[in-house]
Amino acid sequence: MNSLTVKLQNIIMQYDSDANIRSYPELMHRSPDSRRVTEIIYDAEAGAHMIKPYETVNFATYFNSLRTGSWKKHTFAKNFKLKLTYKGKATIEILEYYRNSKNINCAQLSRQLLSSNEKTEIIIDIPDTDKPLVSFEITALEPFYLYDSCYLAEVEQEQLRDIHISLVSTTFKKEEYIKKNIKMLKSTALCDGSDLKGHLTVKVIDNGRTLDADALSEGDLTVLPNPNVGGAGGFTRGMIECLNEANPPTHVLLMDDDVLIMPESLFRTYYLLRIVRPEYADSFVSGAMFDYDIRERQYEDVGYVHVADGSYGPLKEKLDMRKLESLMDNEDMENRSENNSYAGWWYCCIPIQTIRKNGLPLPVFVRGDDVEFSIRNNATFITLNGICIWHVGFAGKFNAAMELYQVHRNSFIIQAASGICPEISFINRLRPMFWKEITRFAYNNAEQILDSIEDFMRGPEFLKHANGEEIIKQHGAKNDKLLPISAFPPEYNIKNGDPYSYKRLNKFSKLIYIITINGHLLPGFMLRNWPEIIAFDWFFVPGKNYMRKRLIAVNPNDNTACLRQINRRRCFAAISRYRKVMRNYKKRHKAVEQEYRKAFEEMTSEAFWKEYLGI
Repeated sequence: MNSLTVKLQNIIMQYDSDANIRSYPELMHRSPDSRRVTEIIYDAEAGAHMIKPYETVNFATYFNSLRTGSWKKHTFAKNFKLKLTYKGKATIEILEYYRNSKNINCAQLSRQLLSSNEKTEIIIDIPDTDKPLVSFEITALEPFYLYDSCYLAEVEQEQLRDIHISLVSTTFKKEEYIKKNIKMLKSTALCDGSDLKGHLTVKVIDNGRTLDADALSEGDLTVLPNPNVGGAGGFTRGMIECLNEANPPTHVLLMDDDVLIMPESLFRTYYLLRIVRPEYADSFVSGAMFDYDIRERQYEDVGYVHVADGSYGPLKEKLDMRKLESLMDNEDMENRSENNSYAGWWYCCIPIQTIRKNGLPLPVFVRGDDVEFSIRNNATFITLNGICIWHVGFAGKFNAAMELYQVHRNSFIIQAASGICPEISFINRLRPMFWKEITRFAYNNAEQILDSIEDFMRGPEFLKHANGEEIIKQHGAKNDKLLPISAFPPEYNIKNGDPYSYKRLNKFSKLIYIITINGHLLPGFMLRNWPEIIAFDWFFVPGKNYMRKRLIAVNPNDNTACLRQINRRRCFAAISRYRKVMRNYKKRHKAVEQEYRKAFEEMTSEAFWKEYLGI
């Protein structure tokens, strides 16, 4: 058997990253002393990062630690190595990290002196270890220059797979983001000499038809104008293009447009897939989503549908990836599993055979398409540090048209059409949610919930011919109109109010709250005029809503708010409609679900989608 040395991960330094990430150096390197940050200087003339004399830099970070446990499990990688290109004099230690209890332990695997007056390349063997994380630490004894460096491993030649990835990014009038990503791809992953050259093509699906396709298309990157059929339609267009190529790719990588990405994520995806073990060859590579506004925070890498209430959420807790503790927490949570798990399509790499075998996505426009596709395919997932994106405004935003109408409508549809999540009752999730919105005077929100049920009950013919763009506009118009906090009277003192504070009710007050629908059945003189400050999003505190005529719903993310006032006419009209909708659902939902199930194969076929897309 012939052994080959292959690359696993490039070492990412502060000035290798996007300018937006440079103020978070702890994602790449840190001081062993957690109370300070080690300064590393980039010498543009030398094209290298320089560590000052007697500074120690530790690389046990999100981008530069090596998850030996995961590499051994998912790939044929063995005999790990560290390749450094350097100039100067320093000591280097190879370290392993693990946790026996609460504290993180670190042990030295090897130590040696590096010394060269010229740019020199060295390959350091990493002793074998059963610990989950390995990294290294450098102490400079004089100005020490680090050039391109990486982790390597050995595999047998016959274990190497020929991988071709087609990156599909759907965009809709977000030129600022997608043009930046196109420029980045052309100058890194797609350029001559790149490890991905010949192994990566890019398809930008322009749902807004606002990009100059001829000007931007070049070499392995193509811009394809598309009707506005949402994320589901855009990604499906990309899948169809891949399926019908003379030499189809081995994998389709779906990625959102309004994301910040480092090229290293693409390289690591490729390095991983080319040596993946056969038992993981059908796995989806799920990139982690970081919060664009809180850039050190990993929000989700794999999600799941909660059995208790049908909501979607991350499998792991949110993690501050500047901290070594979070790296170890990420490892500890790696073996967590839940039924109904899914990979978000902000960054998800799917084997094309899965698409060919089990069909295309459902035409749900946006929200739920990735959930349904993962669960339908019984997908397993591989995650890896450094395979990630930063998503703009995703983690902290609340949009009632999306969260209350689109998500819930599509949850009913995907469950009925493909039979996923049979143990979850989405209707039971909506019942208390409707009453919550009524009692905090969010009548538009309550109506969006009822709209979601009614449109689901219209059956698959509605879905096949729905104008998704128009539906989004119609429901977006129902969202509360937020104004700057400065537009409200200063005596309300909104800036100093806390929308996320608690106010408890005693048992008697709770009873009154329920029986009177929070004052809707009481005369006005029994209610308080002064408005209470509440949260605009999901956060619900009956004690703050209690017996008020007015509420100020605040969105602290952008310092906006809206005034909600009690309206008995709208309340009782919504309740009357609620009862009618629920009666119809109870009477007909099983028959409607059967209609969706019968239409599933058609709606996920290439023939249907080509007609739907007009291609």
